[in-house]
Amino acid sequence: MYNEKWLSEIKVIVFDMDGTLYQEDKFMERYIRYLLEGTEHERETVAVISAVRDILKGQHPFQFGHFYHTQDDLVLVRHDDSFIQGFTWEGTAIHERANGYGRLSSQAPHLIHIGDPWGIAAVVSHRFKLSRGKLQSAFERVRKEMILAPHHFELHGDLLLAIEELTAVKQKIVMTNTYLESGIEFLNYMNIHHLFDEVHCGAEKPAGMDNYITSLLERGFQAHEILSIGDNPWNDLHPVKRRGGRTCFISPYESSDPEIWDLRLKTLDELAQLMRAIQESITRRPIPYGEDRAEAYKQEVQG
Repeated sequence: MYNEKWLSEIKVIVFDMDGTLYQEDKFMERYIRYLLEGTEHERETVAVISAVRDILKGQHPFQFGHFYHTQDDLVLVRHDDSFIQGFTWEGTAIHERANGYGRLSSQAPHLIHIGDPWGIAAVVSHRFKLSRGKLQSAFERVRKEMILAPHHFELHGDLLLAIEELTAVKQKIVMTNTYLESGIEFLNYMNIHHLFDEVHCGAEKPAGMDNYITSLLERGFQAHEILSIGDNPWNDLHPVKRRGGRTCFISPYESSDPEIWDLRLKTLDELAQLMRAIQESITRRPIPYGEDRAEAYKQEVQG
């Protein structure tokens, strides 16, 4: 399944957290409701939730891998550092108008990358011109719910066990754009903070990822010895690939991003297999495995 040669060369793994160490999108409907409740747009909640579901299923003009232009209320389709197409929310193509936006870098202050479900919520917030305070309060509310009954997300015991057993690499790092308090709460809920050599919350990816790769290279690691794993290519993978590092895209959703990654996974089961493949490739020793061990680990971390 994997190219064992390059797996054996990996010394540093940088993990994203949300959508990577757990997979969950049930929060999206509640998030949209919290964003719109008490506003003049509340009556549109059902329609917006329906549109969000279509985006998740790839059945909407706005898709993962696209860029939302906050000033013009359009989604733009990227090719290299420019745009080749665009759409309105209703699906009307803007054709050659997309070329007029020039280089992506020139439009960066006005763009939201739709890289994961959280990006969809950011687009909704901008479309309805909601305040930053409204977005932040809805975000904090739904984050709290995600680690408390009855809305807490399910832990993937086998993946967490596989990460714990991955001892052959030099560094295991978590980088998340989530602010410190919530990031630590999530890691504590999963009981995995201790599994990582470094934890970076409020990482400000993609720029933060690029800066961190620079720091790893300055420490003496080679680019091909670094593997980044994440569900948001723009934040987690593009900065690493540009520097010559290895990349693993994990997401249950289809993406319009044309980039080719070293690995493309969809499930946490596959990510657990990758962790064991890396351990075995470096140590040349197979790892004993059984469902009872994974279930025992899951029960342990859930307390």
